[in-house]
Amino acid sequence: MSNALYRRWRPRTFTDVVGQEHVTETLRASIREGRISHAYLFSGPRGTGKTSTARILAKALNCASGPTPDPCDTCESCIAINGGISLDVIEIDAASHGGVDDVRVLRENAVLAPALARKKVYIVDEAHMVSTAGWNAFLKTVEEPPDHIAFVFATTEPNKVLPTIVSRCQRFEFRRVSTAAIADHLGKICAEEGFTADAAALDLIARHSEGGVRDALSLLDQLGAGGSVTADVTRRLLGGAPTDILFDFTDALAARDTGSALRALAGIVDEGGDIRQFVRQVLEHLRALFVIQRVDDPTDLVDVTEETLARLTAQADRFRGEALVHALRLFADAQAEMRQQAPPRLTTEVAVVRATVPEADTTAEAALARIERLERLLDVGATPGAPARPEPPREAEAPAPRAKPSRKDEGEPPKKPAKRSATEAAAAAPPAPRPAAVGLVDLDKIKRDWSLVLEEVRKVRKSLHALLAEGRPRSLDSDELQLECRYEFHARQLGEARNAAVIAEALRSVFGVSLRIRTTLGDAPVEQPVEDEVSDESADPIDVLSSRLGAEVIEETED
Repeated sequence: MSNALYRRWRPRTFTDVVGQEHVTETLRASIREGRISHAYLFSGPRGTGKTSTARILAKALNCASGPTPDPCDTCESCIAINGGISLDVIEIDAASHGGVDDVRVLRENAVLAPALARKKVYIVDEAHMVSTAGWNAFLKTVEEPPDHIAFVFATTEPNKVLPTIVSRCQRFEFRRVSTAAIADHLGKICAEEGFTADAAALDLIARHSEGGVRDALSLLDQLGAGGSVTADVTRRLLGGAPTDILFDFTDALAARDTGSALRALAGIVDEGGDIRQFVRQVLEHLRALFVIQRVDDPTDLVDVTEETLARLTAQADRFRGEALVHALRLFADAQAEMRQQAPPRLTTEVAVVRATVPEADTTAEAALARIERLERLLDVGATPGAPARPEPPREAEAPAPRAKPSRKDEGEPPKKPAKRSATEAAAAAPPAPRPAAVGLVDLDKIKRDWSLVLEEVRKVRKSLHALLAEGRPRSLDSDELQLECRYEFHARQLGEARNAAVIAEALRSVFGVSLRIRTTLGDAPVEQPVEDEVSDESADPIDVLSSRLGAEVIEETED
């Protein structure tokens, strides 16, 4: 026999099967009472004992002292089944022999009596791979088999087995084996094999196997080649992170400390850790915190030691419920992206930033987090007795028309109307209900969400939206936003007091901050005239006509 541990330690009796007592006890009771079915369906995850249990069932039916729930494992029939050389126990791999022709051959041989054993047992592994035509050819034999026939179908995907076949079988669901049960089983094997193993190492192996005993034995076989199994060697082989680093990383997520979380991730990479395995550990950790927050007694739902459960319970209090759900979704998405060949480290770093910096995310949950943050900042900045929310700004009152300057002296040249800059015009707008919140917005964020500002302006004034679409944010200095325009006419119109007030209100609606508007043409600021009409007699007639036509078009559009 092979030297592989999973083959040497394959269960030989029902009591040897780990973690499937609900199956083995039922089978033993049915054999003890003589209520033996002609067809069984064993379904469940890989490595949980389906095929091994089918072989034990074949031994129980054909043992020299049977049928018995406890086969002797020493008679000729049991030895032949253990060695895989029994003529009457036929194992079929449906992945390569699941066609209709293969089933026809099986059906023809099934009517023949057993050569030596009491029952002829067909074990069909990977039964979900049998074709539909093959199942249809199999149906009559499974429904009314000869008395000397017993079928055992083993599969990881029972939903793919033909329903008419399932209805004719006794179905047994094999479950994932608990981490504690696998670790205990591995400890016994280590004692029998003569090499030492740390409890932490066995726990890591059991967790990595995800409930599959065969996978755990394969890992133990690989790690035990040197005669001992340590936690450090196990961690390096599996590519996982130590428990303390995992807790520190999760603390950084709870505190929204982007730097600490990224440094912890960099440490995993520098030590040669597997990012995919680390993300899987993070998901399991966050899932445990999620369950602890919502279940009074999570002992049966979180498969960890008592010490780890106490640490998880303390850490769960540091997360708000919505933040924890948001982090779970982000790292689940990162895991899915890595399956599509996305760069593991970059994908994980993006998930970290999105989890710790709500402003960097565009999902509805992140938007809600930003709104809550703004509300907290606004509430903190409110003066005692003031309303918690700012009142909507009032409409700007139109300035009284000025009288044109009179010329007392005929020789005196006509005075040009006084001009004021766009900054002064914007300052004449009604004051914002609350000063700008420093650090809540930057130029990159304004550029990224500029389309939202345009949409808010369009709701108020469509003509202004058309003008503003030709400009772009250029710089942000304290509470003043500079807009760069391609044409002087656009710059002057956007700098008018009434238009600047609409733009400022749109910015406050989108970003929650109060900004003053200043327009430029290239690098030079644009001066705003006091009067609507151009009164400079020396001005270029074409510029004057363009200004007047532009104003008329805007007025008609608004009407």
